[in-house]
Amino acid sequence: MKIYNDLFLKRINIVSISLLVTFGILLNVSASSVQGLNLYNDNFFFIKRHLLAVIIGVFLFNVLKNFDIKTFSKFSPMLMGLSAVSLFLVLTYGIVVGGSRRWIDLGPINLQPSEISKPIILLWVACQVTLKHKNENDLKVLLRTLFLPLTCATLIFLEPDYGTFATICFIIFIQIFFSKVKFIIPASVVAVFTPILYFLANSSDYRVKRIQTWFSGKCDLGQDLLGDCFQLNQSRIAISSGGLFGLGPGTSRARWGSLPNAYSDFIASIVGEEYGFFGMFVLVSLFFLLITSTYLIGIRESSKIKQLFIIGFASWILFQTIINLGGAVGLIPITGMVLPFISYGSTAMVSIFVGLGIMYSNNND
Repeated sequence: MKIYNDLFLKRINIVSISLLVTFGILLNVSASSVQGLNLYNDNFFFIKRHLLAVIIGVFLFNVLKNFDIKTFSKFSPMLMGLSAVSLFLVLTYGIVVGGSRRWIDLGPINLQPSEISKPIILLWVACQVTLKHKNENDLKVLLRTLFLPLTCATLIFLEPDYGTFATICFIIFIQIFFSKVKFIIPASVVAVFTPILYFLANSSDYRVKRIQTWFSGKCDLGQDLLGDCFQLNQSRIAISSGGLFGLGPGTSRARWGSLPNAYSDFIASIVGEEYGFFGMFVLVSLFFLLITSTYLIGIRESSKIKQLFIIGFASWILFQTIINLGGAVGLIPITGMVLPFISYGSTAMVSIFVGLGIMYSNNND
């Protein structure tokens, strides 16, 4: 019976992912076409790269799932070291796009190490927090576990990329919370790091401006619509214009320039415009099925390392989904975080499939 239930959960999980990826491809064909034509004289410039990322991601998923978790555990220190080095190289040799130094130029592609570091950090934390040496208390386990991930997170923050930094901090906390470490330890971590995260969020003028704009509520009052509230206002216009069933696939008006980053940060707005309330409902439902099934698969997992990895992976998807969708409608401040499996972002797409491959790997630990 347990095997049957596990297979059922995994089937829901894979079907949800398949539908989200397919939906994402259809959306990107429409949302990215105008920008591709304007920048590269090619309507299909971005969708071709998006499709390539999906193909590479699916290929890596099918390769990685054939390994066992013991193999991944063995290589986690080396992967963690490479991740830290690559993040350091971003700060020294990376290219600047949109005011942030987040990418390494590899010729035909730009690699974003902060995205690749997510599944690696998940794996490292899952391995280290389950490994308790003789005469080692919970505090020592936690310090050994957190040193390298927090070093990587600090390098990511310096790019600057507060969204990814916050995502990593969140999923690390969830992994520790579900581990065998005494509850007082993660509770103390929250007490210590909450003011630090608040301080860091307010350490940049543009982040302070976004937070103050959100708290002021002036966007809800229809104020400063051509200034601080421009992105949110255009996002809301796109969503509301879709009505119940939308304007139809490929008919978005917002993609013509009124909505910045329509194919990445605000792709959910294109869903609302082209597919209406019904499309948004389907999108949220698919994410609900995906996240719920992933958590249930993790909770039922017999391998403690895989259990913590899968729970962290589910938390990764949950956090980014809430931040992206919430930002698109103004429930939370806009952060510029992509929507998993949907938004354009080659490294992010490949990274999440790498995490999925580890999640579906064998249990021989």
